[in-house]
Amino acid sequence: MSLSPAQEIEFKEAFALFDPTNSGVIQPKAFAEFLALLNNPELTKNVKLPTQALDYKAFTALMAKNHHGADTSDEGYNVLFNTLNKDGSGNLSAAELRAGLQHFGNSSLSEADIDEIIHEADVSGDGRITIEEFLKVMQKSEKKLRGEHVL
Repeated sequence: MSLSPAQEIEFKEAFALFDPTNSGVIQPKAFAEFLALLNNPELTKNVKLPTQALDYKAFTALMAKNHHGADTSDEGYNVLFNTLNKDGSGNLSAAELRAGLQHFGNSSLSEADIDEIIHEADVSGDGRITIEEFLKVMQKSEKKLRGEHVL
């Protein structure tokens, strides 16, 4: 199995989102939430939910087998943004981001960590993250994963 550089980044980011404690595995419940978040009925139908934790290699093999390149990174980020934006305002508040991170098992982030994420993403300085700001911070994260220099 050979992944394109874009797929490798996409899969690493997805894995990291559902393995927030860097344990090296995604639990079956978190994987089911990941599939639900993708909102892709064909993928959900084709992927058998694991009964044991998935390591990165198993996760990548499973996703590569069933991934047909239909979604771009930005489309995935749009889905994530809309999932986190519970009030439908078109902006993420610190509370929505915090709730989303805790829902996906990333309770290891402190209030200060979340405030730092909000501050970095919130270019306008209004305490809320727009979809454009969210996409920029996610694209910056992709560049860091690729080892590119990021200002």
